[in-house]
Amino acid sequence: MKKVFGYLKYIFGLFRLNFGTMLVFELLYKLSMAAVCRPLFKGLFHIALRIQGLDFLSDETVGIFLKAPVTWIFLAVIILGAAFFTLFDICCIIICIHASYRGQQIPLLSLIYKGIRCAGKVIYPKNLLMILYLLIIIPMTHAVLISGYMTKFSIPDFILDYIFSHVWLAVLYVGFWIYIGLRSFHWIYSLHYFCLESCSFKQARRKSWLLQGKHYWQDMISAVLWNAALFAVYYGVILFGSWLVSRVNRAFLASDVFSSLTLSGISLFLNICGVLIYCFGLPLFFLCVSLLFYYHKQKKGEQIPAAFQDLEDAYRLTHTSWAKKLYQYRKRIIAVCVLAVISVNFILNFVDKKGVLNTGLDQRVEVTAHRGYSAEYPENTTVAFRGAIEIQADWIELDVQETADGEVIVMHDSNLKRTTGMDRNTWEVTWEEIKDLDNGSWFDPMYREIRIPTLAQVLELAHGKIKLNIEIKPTGHEKHLEESVAALLEEYHMTDSCVVSSMKYESLEKVKQANPEIQTAYITSVSYGNFTELEYADGYSVESMMLTQRFVNQAHRAGKAVYVWTVNSEDRLEQVISMGVDNVVTDDPVMARQLIYEEEHTTFWDLYIRKLLKLSD
Repeated sequence: MKKVFGYLKYIFGLFRLNFGTMLVFELLYKLSMAAVCRPLFKGLFHIALRIQGLDFLSDETVGIFLKAPVTWIFLAVIILGAAFFTLFDICCIIICIHASYRGQQIPLLSLIYKGIRCAGKVIYPKNLLMILYLLIIIPMTHAVLISGYMTKFSIPDFILDYIFSHVWLAVLYVGFWIYIGLRSFHWIYSLHYFCLESCSFKQARRKSWLLQGKHYWQDMISAVLWNAALFAVYYGVILFGSWLVSRVNRAFLASDVFSSLTLSGISLFLNICGVLIYCFGLPLFFLCVSLLFYYHKQKKGEQIPAAFQDLEDAYRLTHTSWAKKLYQYRKRIIAVCVLAVISVNFILNFVDKKGVLNTGLDQRVEVTAHRGYSAEYPENTTVAFRGAIEIQADWIELDVQETADGEVIVMHDSNLKRTTGMDRNTWEVTWEEIKDLDNGSWFDPMYREIRIPTLAQVLELAHGKIKLNIEIKPTGHEKHLEESVAALLEEYHMTDSCVVSSMKYESLEKVKQANPEIQTAYITSVSYGNFTELEYADGYSVESMMLTQRFVNQAHRAGKAVYVWTVNSEDRLEQVISMGVDNVVTDDPVMARQLIYEEEHTTFWDLYIRKLLKLSD
């Protein structure tokens, strides 16, 4: 135990020597990047869109956007910029820790100068692989180890759902990232060699591999335990703060003003904790890596990089009259800079949300059963639709296509094989050929009597019981699909209780031309830009991962409804509800209705405390 405390004292001393420099640098740098990079990225993106004559990105326009040379120039600039700013942060951290290790105090200007020189080497051809390492491998494989990382690589939910719905794809996906993670951990010291010994990234990777040697698993365990301790402290503070405010408020139940003040205070405190972990998660992680780096160097008898010899100019600079004046008022200057950066971030967030506060409790969020109650019954079948009616879902989402003889059938896939076993496409068969196919055994043998329904059958079943979201899935072979759907809605008097949706805007235009009274929704998994000019779309159906508060507010100001798909987790459902969406499409409507009910009938106090407890998720 004495050795442990001695080791912790050494670590604290190492971190303390240049703590002021690190504190100022990380606060200003991280918050400045948050304030500058987001509007800069959006500005460049809008320019790239405008050059190509586009107002927005959707599934239909993303192909046009990606084919344009200006897009790839734009992406190259973004990737290189992100790699440089990420590497610059890491280099400054490693340099600052090394100066402390050598007992040197490093001025902020000198740290920035050395960091820029070091990070600038990423553009050399021999270091280009480092871009991949910085932007993808580090965030994906070290996500558990690194908190507050600037760049996070995420995959939309609908892609992950598709991957994990196929066993071999799921195994391949998980296996790939396990392999990449285990292999890249051998490179954990490569950035130290790159920064401190001026190695190329290839040389740095090899040296890191050799330095680690047989200590791979020891290093892995050390890094995990280190970060587990940091997370334990962070979450412990959050949970203790939430518990404390709960106890205090229970003692003053009659004082609403006091409760409001304490809730605001604890919210501010937790936000400060979040900013600190965002700014210092990376430095604390690399402090651990640096200690392991020096330890292995000493054990192997390798020469540890010497103290920096080029700090004299920086020290002489600090003795000039203007620098002394700055030093005299350093605390005020730093405070003003931090306040300015925080203010810019607040203004950007406010502008992004246009000042609209959505609690999710202003209006009831409706629930749509995705392809019927597809979690319990075979999708897009009458039994799944009856199940949705029984559990009192508000809507049913279903997919329609057209057969060779013009019958409108309810089917998601263009090929019939997955649900019926017939390896033919919908446009190649007639209704007579497929009406008796087994459309339920694929889900469970007990449903072998289930058949493919027609839209007419579903309209008859749903009339007066539930509303329908009918997605038109054009294949390019249909003759009058949109007109047939509109005619059926008129025939069954359901134009007021249905919305027709599609990923093809042309299909919505045809529906509106057939009957302007029918409500329509434009479906997209990619949503960026101004969609409000789409006159034939009365609403938008957006993939949940791509939904933003700005998009919701923009749509509502234009009088358009917002549907979000496919929301199957409680956390994601809470997020989209808080944005003020109108309708959620889910495979589990029972879960969705229960959670929405809880949100609507939970007191402000209980809701606030629950959100505080989940703040760290």
